[in-house]
Amino acid sequence: MNVIEVTGMNRSFVNGKETAHVLKDINLTVAEGEFVSIMGPSGGGKSTLLYLLGGLDMPTSGKVCINGVDLSTLKDKELCKMRNHDIGFVFQFYNLVPNLNVEDNISLPLMISGKSRSEYKERLDECLDIIGMKDKRKLTPRELSGGQQQRVAIARSLVFDPKILFLDEPIGNLDSQNGLRIMELFRDINKKYNKTIVQVTHSEDAAKYGTKLVKLVDGQIMSVTDIA
Repeated sequence: MNVIEVTGMNRSFVNGKETAHVLKDINLTVAEGEFVSIMGPSGGGKSTLLYLLGGLDMPTSGKVCINGVDLSTLKDKELCKMRNHDIGFVFQFYNLVPNLNVEDNISLPLMISGKSRSEYKERLDECLDIIGMKDKRKLTPRELSGGQQQRVAIARSLVFDPKILFLDEPIGNLDSQNGLRIMELFRDINKKYNKTIVQVTHSEDAAKYGTKLVKLVDGQIMSVTDIA
């Protein structure tokens, strides 16, 4: 079953009299449970593609479907609900609130959605268990290492138990050792919890943790290959 289907997608940006064609005729499918790594030179449109897949931006033409739903047909409120519940995002920068502890940072999506944290107590404990930080739930970001902060960001993305995770250079701010530990965590999340993962990365080592490699050059998909 394909959870992501992209058909004839283009994305252009107009700046004055000039038009930049960032993505050109993108066709891509991602099956449930796959771990897709998108690689390519800087400026090739990788992050733009990721944002379009996650509904943070809309294509100029073509369509993006998540679980069979064309994102362009959703109203703003429906799109926000989908982004909150069906998918999760992890970025290069952790975007944690400095004066909130680990537990509260993970619970932020619940607060924003108006949910009661008591309803999600078991899920919160499960997320802390997944990232191996139950004993650090009352610490603030300044008391954590970069790798630990990224683990908190990962737990935050998982709090609604989404089916799909989108990762934008998730280890870009980490040293190699911590970076690989984070990639091992993502691989565990992919395999153990059957989460579909799509990541953008410059790191060949990080890309190898996936099951499929997409090479994007100058806004075009040059190849899609399985990773052994």
